[in-house]
Amino acid sequence: MRATKPVKVTKTREICRESTQRSRGKMLFAYFVLLLICCSWAYEGYGFRMTGHVTPVGMGMNLLWLGLWIWKVFYRYELILRRDELEIVTIGLWRQSHYIVDLTQTESFARKYRHDFFRRTRIGHYIHRYNMADENPTRILAFREGKGLAAVIFCCSDEFLRELVRLMPDKYLEF
Repeated sequence: MRATKPVKVTKTREICRESTQRSRGKMLFAYFVLLLICCSWAYEGYGFRMTGHVTPVGMGMNLLWLGLWIWKVFYRYELILRRDELEIVTIGLWRQSHYIVDLTQTESFARKYRHDFFRRTRIGHYIHRYNMADENPTRILAFREGKGLAAVIFCCSDEFLRELVRLMPDKYLEF
C-alpha cells in the first residue's frame, strides 16, 4: 500500500484573481515625483553642508514624502474573489499582509469611487488598497463592520467587476 499525501482543502473555491497592472504613463509621473523628492533630499544635503545643521522639519518632510511614495506606488496588490469573501493581499517591501472582506456583510459597491456620494453615507473608515500607478479604475465596496459602515477602495478590471456583479447583482450601484 502506498501512503497518500494530505491535500490542503480550501474553504471555498477561487472565482477570480487579479494583480496590480501598472500603467506606463502613470509610472512616468510617479518617477517624476520621485525625482522631485530626490531633489528635496539634495537641497537638504546642500543646506547641511553649508550650515552644518540638520533641519528636522525638512528631513521629516522628506521621510514622509518618500514613505508615501513607496506606499502608493511601490506596493502591489492582489485581489482574490471567492463566493463569500474578497481577499486583498498587500505585497510590500519585506512583508505580505491579507485583508479579507466578508461579502455577506456587503452594503453596496460601485464601478467608480465618487467622493461626493460616499462622503455623505456615514462610512466610518476607508481602507485604501490600491496602487496609484494601476491602470485599472478605482472601485469601492461598502460593508458592515461592527455597528457601522466601512469601505475598501481598490482597483480592478472590468472582468473582475463583472464577476463581483454576478455574485451580488442587487448590491451594485451604477453611476
